Amino acid sequence: MAVSAKISSVLLLIVLVGTGCTTIDPGPNFTITDEQFDADYYYCHIEPELIVAKKCGPGDPLKGDTSCHYSASVSGMPLLDHPLVDCGGGDHPLNRTQTAGAAASDLQNVSFEMSREYLTAPLFVRPSGSNHPRAIFDQNDAQVRMLLSTWANK
Repeated sequence: MAVSAKISSVLLLIVLVGTGCTTIDPGPNFTITDEQFDADYYYCHIEPELIVAKKCGPGDPLKGDTSCHYSASVSGMPLLDHPLVDCGGGDHPLNRTQTAGAAASDLQNVSFEMSREYLTAPLFVRPSGSNHPRAIFDQNDAQVRMLLSTWANK
């Protein structure tokens, strides 16, 4: 009888703990942090040295790609083809009007795939071969790591 009483007590405790808190009310001012990454670094480094250089938009026909992220059929990170923003080899656009329209749209869509923890960001994980049609770069690519690490910390 004593063992049965202990088992009943444990079961009652499990039920009480399990039903004690089923949801958390985030309150009336709930927001999700909107990460802002440095736009100038994107336009002057990420877009030309990663997105364009690795052919993320048009794809690489030599590797069997057709259109990739410039295609309306791509569900993640849709990109628009546009002339590169002129940074004159520096870190800031020379003409801010070039950062409007398609360039701004691409910044927003690429930023959505970025994270301060860049090694777990979809922008790094997917094109390095995880849940992506093909590997665009190796996870050990020092240039890609440097670009994304720098952007993550700006």
